[in-house]
Amino acid sequence: MQIALWSNMHGQAATSATTAALASMIAQKTAYKTLVAHNHFERSALEGYFFKQTGQLEQTLPSFSNQGMDALVRLVRNGRLRPEMITDYTYSLLKNHRLDILVGTAKKERPGDEDKELLLDIFESARQFYDLVLIDVHSGLTETLSRSILEGSDIIVFCMNQNRFLLDDFQSLMENNRVIKEKRCAYVLTRYEKQASATRGNLARSYGLNPKSVFVLPNNVRFADALNQGRAFDFVAYYHNARRGEEREFLDCLGQLCDFVLEGCAQ
Repeated sequence: MQIALWSNMHGQAATSATTAALASMIAQKTAYKTLVAHNHFERSALEGYFFKQTGQLEQTLPSFSNQGMDALVRLVRNGRLRPEMITDYTYSLLKNHRLDILVGTAKKERPGDEDKELLLDIFESARQFYDLVLIDVHSGLTETLSRSILEGSDIIVFCMNQNRFLLDDFQSLMENNRVIKEKRCAYVLTRYEKQASATRGNLARSYGLNPKSVFVLPNNVRFADALNQGRAFDFVAYYHNARRGEEREFLDCLGQLCDFVLEGCAQ
């Protein structure tokens, strides 16, 4: 199953952070083989959220000169890629491929149409080996690759926040893209502040969303610190058994989103 996490505006709805949190929760709740990837053409924040410190990231990623997305693109271009080979080009956080990270391209130039098609081929191959493929999708729809990934995904997790401008733009975009709107989906309000007037219920009513498909991830300082330190997975693991407090609330909300997605967003 391919799960796309996406926002209509870049840098507004913590899409990469939500991808890291959701993947970490899935890995700790299930035995599914899970791949995490992205289609950003610059270094994505997603990769740094899984590495404990900048030094580790710098030491690890250079060793991916013959790994990651670029290596897989070469294999596809030469007709040599088989689904089971993808694991050889990922960074595994857990055994049995319960959480594999596929780093993005190191190239600076924008990919051509051929390269975009090759990336889609890679994601399709990944679906044949992994139980779940989570993709942090570049925001907006001006990038044709992002649109293709969304259209080809089984589930879309729409990442939003309580900003009315973002929400109005989201509604307009969905009204003009019926194919995407009709996908099985979940809506998650990130950095959620319960004291704000734009509550979960109000937003569901205002934008015609099914309340059962709307979730929140509360604003949490310790989670933000964990992201900055490359400890997203450790954060979820450490507070998974917490009995009370803001971190327990955050994990409960994340767990609800996780269960809904794993059930196929049945509404």
